[in-house]
This record gives sequence, C-alpha cells and structure tokens, in this order.
Amino acid sequence: MKKATETTMKHRKRNRARQSNILFFLLLCLCCGLGNLHAQLPELRPNRSEVTADMALSALQMDHLASGNVLVEQGELDPLIAKSGGGACPTAAVGIAMQALRVMSGMKPHASPHRLALAAFRNNPELLNGRLSNKQVVDLMLHYQKHLDNSKLAIRVQSAPNSPYATDANIWDTAGLPDLMLQPNEIKILSYTVSEPSGHVLGRHFVLLKKLDGDTLFVVDPHSPGNDRHYLLEAGGSESCGRYFLRYPPEFQRPYTNELNTVFTVRIEHVDATIPDFERIKSHIDATASTLKTQDKLRSPRDWRRETASFGLPALDLPTDIGGFEWSAEQMLEVFRYAGRHDLNLRDVVGGAHSRILLHADAPEVTELLRGVVKGEKYFAITITEPDYGSDFTSMESTSRKVEGGYVLNGQKRFNARLDQATDVIVITKNPEGLRGKLNVFVLPIDAKGLKIETFGAHGLTGNSYGGLTMSDVFVPDHFLIGEDGKGYDVFSKHFLYWRLMQTAAAIGTAEQALQQMADRLKTRIVFGGPIGRFTHLQQPMGQHTTELKMAHALAVQAARLIDQDRYSEAEPLINGLKAEGVEIALKAVDAAARAFGGEGFSDLVDIGDRLRDLNGLRIADGTTDVMRSAVVRSQFGREFWDMATKGNFEQPKSELPPPGKPQ
Repeated sequence: MKKATETTMKHRKRNRARQSNILFFLLLCLCCGLGNLHAQLPELRPNRSEVTADMALSALQMDHLASGNVLVEQGELDPLIAKSGGGACPTAAVGIAMQALRVMSGMKPHASPHRLALAAFRNNPELLNGRLSNKQVVDLMLHYQKHLDNSKLAIRVQSAPNSPYATDANIWDTAGLPDLMLQPNEIKILSYTVSEPSGHVLGRHFVLLKKLDGDTLFVVDPHSPGNDRHYLLEAGGSESCGRYFLRYPPEFQRPYTNELNTVFTVRIEHVDATIPDFERIKSHIDATASTLKTQDKLRSPRDWRRETASFGLPALDLPTDIGGFEWSAEQMLEVFRYAGRHDLNLRDVVGGAHSRILLHADAPEVTELLRGVVKGEKYFAITITEPDYGSDFTSMESTSRKVEGGYVLNGQKRFNARLDQATDVIVITKNPEGLRGKLNVFVLPIDAKGLKIETFGAHGLTGNSYGGLTMSDVFVPDHFLIGEDGKGYDVFSKHFLYWRLMQTAAAIGTAEQALQQMADRLKTRIVFGGPIGRFTHLQQPMGQHTTELKMAHALAVQAARLIDQDRYSEAEPLINGLKAEGVEIALKAVDAAARAFGGEGFSDLVDIGDRLRDLNGLRIADGTTDVMRSAVVRSQFGREFWDMATKGNFEQPKSELPPPGKPQ
C-alpha cells in the first residue's frame, strides 16, 4: 500500500492545552449562549482566527448528541430528494459546514438549521434533483453566507485530474497531493466517488474533514454527524496519475471503492461592515435576490433599493460627500454584469441609475434628492421619447417656457419606463429658444401638478412599468434645471454613454448565466439513452457564444477605463457599438440556451424565456441596435454618412454608363 505522504504529520502539531481551552469555551458557548460567556469568562474567549475545524465540529457534535437538532442529518432530507438523485449528502454537508463556520465566526449555531435547509430548496428547487455539480455546491454555500454576520466566504475548488466534475482548470497536480491541510477559520468538504467491486459507479458522497493525522482522515459524515469516521488516504495507479483513495480502516470494511474527486475549501473572512467590496456586494445581491424571489418581488426596483441601501448598493457610483462610494466605471461594470446574471431587470437596482444625471446640478435641493437615492428612498424615471420622435429626439416638440422663478413645461412623452414606480422624473424638453438641438433637462416630483401618467403593457423588462406622460403647464423651479439652459444635449449624451455601457454589462451577465444553465442542461437531460451534451452540435454554440461574450466584456472594460479617464469622445464609438453588438451577442447566446431546453425552455419552469424576452426589449431601449450601428459609422468614418441617412444630404453619383438608347 502506497502512502500519500510522509510529511503531513509535521503540519499537524498543535498546542494541546490551548486547544483544550478553546474547545471548552466553545462547548460552553453552545450550551449557555455566547453573550453570557463573553461577559463571564473573558480570559477563555478564543481569538476567532484560532478556531479550527476540529474544534468547531467537535463542539457541534457534542451539542448535537445532547439536543439532536444542531446538525441536519442526511436521512432527514433524503425523502425530499428524487429517487435517482443519490441522496441529500451534499446538501446536509453544506448545512453542517455553515454551522461550523458560524462557530468559527464567534456566533452561536443557527437555531433552526432544518428550516434553513428547506429554504435553500425553495430558493433553488434543482437541489431536489440530487447529484449536485461542483458549482451547485459552491452556490449553496454562498446562499448560506448571509447567515454569517459581517463575514464573507472565500471558496476554492480542487478536483482530481480524472474527475468528471472538473469543469475548469482547478485540478490538483498529478504529481502532488490535493490540499488537505486545514487552517484556522477554514472548513474542507471532501467528495469521493463510490464504486462497487464490479466498477459500477454508485455516485459520490460528501464528508467534512475534521483533521488529518498522518495518512488518516478524520471526517464528519452527514449520514451520522454525531460520530467521527476515519479513512486511510492512499495513492493509487501510477506514480503521476494524481489519484487518491479513501480506504476503510480494518475494523470497518465495506465492499466499495472510494476515490477522492473534489476538495472544497471554504474560508471565512471577517470584513469591515461599513466598506463595501465586490465579493461582499455579490453576496448581498445573492441574498437579496433569494429573499425577494420568495416574496415575488425579484423585479421590483423600489423593494431592491429599500433592501440594499443598508450595504450601499444604490450608492456605489455616487459621490462620497452625499454618502456614496464613488466606485469607478470599471468597478461598476462588474456589479451590473453580476446583477444581470440573476435577472436583466436588476439593471435598474445597481448604483444611482438615472439619478446620476443630477450630478450635473449643484443646487442643495438636487443634492437632497441624491441623498434620498443613497438611503434607498428615491427612484428616478427619465423621459425622452415622444409619440413622433424617438432616435431623432433633438427634434422633440416638448417645450419649456421661462417664467419668473422657473419654467413652465408642456408636451407629451411616450414609451417611457419606470413612471409607475418612480418618486421623481427627469424630463428633457426644448429650451425656450425652441431651436433644434437646444435642450433643457429638468427633474420634478412624479406627482407634480399638471403631470398626467399613462400606462400600457410591455413584452419584456416588466420589472418597471411602460407608458408615457403628458405635461400641461407644469411649473418647475429654477433649481431643478439640470445643467445650463440650452446645454441639455451634453448632459444627456454624457449620462447615456455611461448608462448604455452598464446596460450592456447587465446583458452580458444575463447571457452568461443562460449559458451556464445550458451547460447544466446538456449534462443532465437524457435522450436516447444518454445526455444530450454528447451531441457536439449543441456544444458548438456554447463555445462560440462564450467567446463572443468574453470579447464583448473585454471591450466593455476598455470603454469603462476611458470613461474613468474622462475620455468620453474616445469611449463613444466603443459604447455605441457595444450597445448594439453586445446585446445582439447576448440574444444569440440566450436563444441557443432556449433551444437546448426544448419545451421546458418555453415554460416558466426555467427563466430562459424571460431572459430572451428582456433582451429583446433592451435591443430597443436606450438606443436601438440599428441606430447604434449608424452612430458607430458616424464616429469612425465621418458625419457625412449620418447626414446621408438623416438629412438626405448627398450628391447624386455620376454614372459612367452612357444614356439609355445610345450606343456604347
């Protein structure tokens, strides 16, 4: 029998007395409550960074044996899993890991772990199918992250070189060991493939690594988490194949072969709750999406903004002097992209959104509106399109007339989103001179006197309303003019370059998630005796669309950097092109995913149809594909092409052919 390593014993030395004190403290915490012990026994309070998996799991096991309800056992969840799903061991293992991480974080174990498990199933019903992929295990752990106060999880996945679950490059070296060394504040979940003597694979099982003593692995098995189980780690196959087996100890022989295939390393990191970072923002987006989805409010921008103001999502790209964080365009690009993975309607819940146009004003009254955005109280609609003017908005008919103390607005807007949800609306009109291209931008409350809202249905992006408004002698005070009189076109253009870029990022995220769903579908949908992923004509689009989306993302990053350098004129052709081609690329990717799902893709059992419908809306909203392409030509090859199309300014080319009827 080959030994996996002779050096691992060197890394397992511990200060036994200190470890015993900390374990004693943890046990008292579990039995008596952390609050009282922190006050009564400060000398025994452990440094959070010193709590190991062995300590946390041992404390949980003892409490579970006493109460029976601290850890969710696999057998309690197995009846919920599909018969072909292989059982609930991964779900139970992640639940146990969550409890251990809470202990490591200085918290008490969750009082209702069974309820949390059921909530996880409600959040992601696919878990009930069993046989989880590595990504599903990671996503489940991230789902539980919201129950770790002021902490985030860093998760690393390592798979065996021959593992069918190794969907990325995270494999351990064929000439080395998988990383089984446990650090404080760290949990490792091991999965191993279980095979019969005939070689038939039954599935894979999940356990939590408690400690490594030489070549002996002590683990907590979700099937019976109150007791320890141990295996002998043994290298198998050739010297450089990277295969490792978990052999049963002599006193507990079973007729199965257990081959280690994946190691999930989950580390808890304590963060400053007042300063957002991207990983923490992602975690909060996941948690909020899960909560609002159960309330049927996933696409509600007002609910999102109220729920997420506490961790700064509406304030990310707003100035620090009003409570924002001034994230760069490059940083915001990734947040919009991540939000889009959940739902394209979340394009309206990240950052200041259309309220950013108010940054062109400095009146105290406008600043107060922006503070309301930071608090999650304010939400802005914007109206540009009119019944007879869309892309040619500089010819709009809405007017602003200067009067004492302000302006009087008249006109009609049509095909505008957000009006039913908005607290305030941004309106663009002609300036008092009435000249084409001379525009004014105003902000006014949605219930302003003389403002009438109309609503009609839409075929996508239904998180917001769709409709229009009529302005009849609406008075707006001077301080609600945004920018200078007659300079509204510049205000509009600068804002919408930023906005179009972020919408493209959300579209990319929407499509990336659809391709992930497509990949999962190809692996699990069985047709004619095998998974449909064996059909290479279904694999090919995944490769094509993944590459195209990465190309679009790379170009978006370049454009964001130009915006951060205030080089808007250079960013303009990139962003207009991205708004056209990025959305079209996303549409093609989601369309491919929809076809892979067949009839199910046409149902509401999956959200692929919603993604396709919403992207069809975005190809029109905020600049149609065709107009954006023409804008790229104008920027790249000269304005005369734009004038040819919009003004009829062109010379009739001279024909080189002789007049009809004349000999050549």
